[in-house]
Amino acid sequence: MKKFLTLVALVLAAAPSARAWTYNDADALLIFRESGFNDVEFDLGNVSQFTSVASGSTITVTGWDLSLVTNTFGSDLTGVSVIVAGTTSRYATSRAAWLTSGDPTVVPSDLTPSGWQSYLWSIINSVGTRPLIYRVPVSGSTAYSIDPAGVYGLASYDDIVSPSGNSIAQLGGNAAFTVEGVAPATFGFWQIHPSTAYPKPTATFLGNFTITAAGALTFTAGTVAAPPNTIVSIARSGGVSTVTFTTSPGGNYWLTSANVVSSPAASWPTVSGPVGGDGNNQSLADTNSAPSAFYRVVRTP
Repeated sequence: MKKFLTLVALVLAAAPSARAWTYNDADALLIFRESGFNDVEFDLGNVSQFTSVASGSTITVTGWDLSLVTNTFGSDLTGVSVIVAGTTSRYATSRAAWLTSGDPTVVPSDLTPSGWQSYLWSIINSVGTRPLIYRVPVSGSTAYSIDPAGVYGLASYDDIVSPSGNSIAQLGGNAAFTVEGVAPATFGFWQIHPSTAYPKPTATFLGNFTITAAGALTFTAGTVAAPPNTIVSIARSGGVSTVTFTTSPGGNYWLTSANVVSSPAASWPTVSGPVGGDGNNQSLADTNSAPSAFYRVVRTP
């Protein structure tokens, strides 16, 4: 009997712990976080579900459990940060990382190979693999809920990104932009490659995620035409004209000008900008000593 019990004990000890996901290279990870709360983390599956969407099309993001999120943060997700991130293997023939950006005024660039591996691959890969390494208890079929200050904190998004707790919104200072969208929000999704070119190429914009305060999460591929902006007012003081105009979330706004309208408006030179669109009125200024000037506001993308 003693030998039988010993054998059973050994079998139980060797059995693998339950896992919420089996992380694979190029999986998209969805993270919900807010200071003072658990990080709620999902593996959505291969990132191709976003990269293969036809430009202009909108899909509902599936593969995650809204009830787990609202049980953690409450039914109103206002103020909760949302991140989507993924990366290929560092040995892949075509290496890439995918990362959201909540900063519409910044256009990311590709990184040096060493920077790509240190700043993106190592962090994103750790978010996907550490929960299993540290045997974090599962919170659902594809989810972990991890207290960054708890016993499994080393496996949490917060601790992986920034053990000191500094600059978590900028991936611990490893990203040149804010990687979080703060609900309710529309925030971009970028593909970033390692590159030896100089200057570095601009990263590839893939589209926008949108999350509502109630937790509805969608992805729209490509650049979607924004509503036309309207110049609300022009105020002039001491040779400086301040142009105030409407914006919509996402994209950058630039001020172009001409002293006469003899040339096509599309060819007017840029005199100020950019400023990011956020759905509110924004202003750009132009210093011009001419007695009169004409202004046009353009948006990219």
